[in-house]
This record gives sequence, structure tokens and C-alpha cells, in this order.
Amino acid sequence: MAIFFKYNYEANKKIIDLAARLTALKVIDVKVCEFSYQSDGLDSKNLLPFVTTVPFEPDEVTRLVEQERYSYF
Repeated sequence: MAIFFKYNYEANKKIIDLAARLTALKVIDVKVCEFSYQSDGLDSKNLLPFVTTVPFEPDEVTRLVEQERYSYF
């Protein structure tokens, strides 16, 4: 998760640039859990611009599986 914070860009440039391109093409949607990054002392102001947040990851997984009919594996 911390990979998607601005201060980690230089160390992870290739994967972050790929994620940004795939997001722009609507192939993927990168989301991070607010609960997790806040408990690690991180701030959403430092997220890369293409990254969105969800309040609590387990609830988002449940929503995606039950409402959006994603497969969980």
C-alpha cells in the first residue's frame, strides 16, 4: 500500500508508472484502505493522484463480491 504514496515514487517508478497508465486506460482501479494507511501514520494528501481510497478494505472486498459480482480468489 505504501508504494502508492509520493515519497515512494523514485524507488518504485516502473510499477507506479505502469499502474498510472493502466488506470488512465480504465484497465485497473487502484484503491488503498484508509484504515490501514492512517494506522501507519500516513496521510492521503501524499497519495499519488490516480489512487483512490476506501474506508475499510474488508468491507470493500465484500461489496465487490456481493454487489459487483467480482470473483474472489
